[in-house]
Amino acid sequence: MIDLDPTPAFGEFVPILAWSGRRPSHAELATWHESLRASVGLLFPVDLLACWLYPSRGGAVLVGPPELLADHLEPPPAEPLVSQEGLYALEDMVGSHGYRSVMAIPIRSEVQDVGLLLVGTFAPDAYTLASHRALHRVAAVLATSCRRLAAQQWIVPQPAHEERDAMVAGVTQGLLDAIGRARDGDELVRLASDALANQLPHDRLELLAVAPAPDCWAMVGQERGVTQPFRLDAEASDAIDAMVHTLGAREVARVPDLAAVESPWPLGTDRRGAERQRGMLAARLEMGEELVGWLWLGSETAGWFRPEDEAVARLAAQILAPRVAAWEARAEIAGVWG
Repeated sequence: MIDLDPTPAFGEFVPILAWSGRRPSHAELATWHESLRASVGLLFPVDLLACWLYPSRGGAVLVGPPELLADHLEPPPAEPLVSQEGLYALEDMVGSHGYRSVMAIPIRSEVQDVGLLLVGTFAPDAYTLASHRALHRVAAVLATSCRRLAAQQWIVPQPAHEERDAMVAGVTQGLLDAIGRARDGDELVRLASDALANQLPHDRLELLAVAPAPDCWAMVGQERGVTQPFRLDAEASDAIDAMVHTLGAREVARVPDLAAVESPWPLGTDRRGAERQRGMLAARLEMGEELVGWLWLGSETAGWFRPEDEAVARLAAQILAPRVAAWEARAEIAGVWG
């Protein structure tokens, strides 16, 4: 769970994004964005608050609102700073869509822009010099968190598509990017979650790998830059066994409410929010008709996943299965299971 710490910025309330362990997901960033929008709305009129990150490896990641992704609104690049001309062009573009007052402010950390804030309202002449200065102060408070986020690996998710060919192309490209860029199991889980964030919204994603007895199971996301995967304790292993028994032999399974089947989400090293998961969508990872693991997606809302989501989960499992099988083989060669 992300902590929203009330930190004053010269009198303004600014929710700071704080986290420990695994990098926040797109869903968690969206929750923080809602809080940020509400707090900035106390300073001056806000009908639109957009926020982007500038990852150190290039590109831009939309924090929120997610609707802008479908609108293809692209922020100006940071090279390493955003040009003033780029900010003016972005303001003019947003203004042409009916927002009569617009401000765009970079989130700057030393000599690098690590993010961008844009606010707009339909009211004319709503922003003053004091409003401009207040938004600069908000950006200054966010600089440290955004610098940490910008240093992480990110996959920009494709917009959700109802048309099958576009859906397949978007999910496939996103997951292939995740597989190609992930340096360990933790990054693979985070980047796979990024890739599925729009087409298959979720609050938690886990990749479960089959391990030799007596371990039986391993969580891929708990490998963080080391050869030795995390060994699950007896309680977590028993919980996984119970969940796998619940899922049975189905290729894809939906569990509307984990509380109803008395199978809580198993706890690993990343316990943040695990106990709040209610809905589950699970897909078997298979290679040559042999089980190599599971793809689990969780939601804090019971009944969140729909029948049409099963096709997306099945496709994701087919793409990720070879990568998980390779992870298992590497662990075996390294003698981890010995």
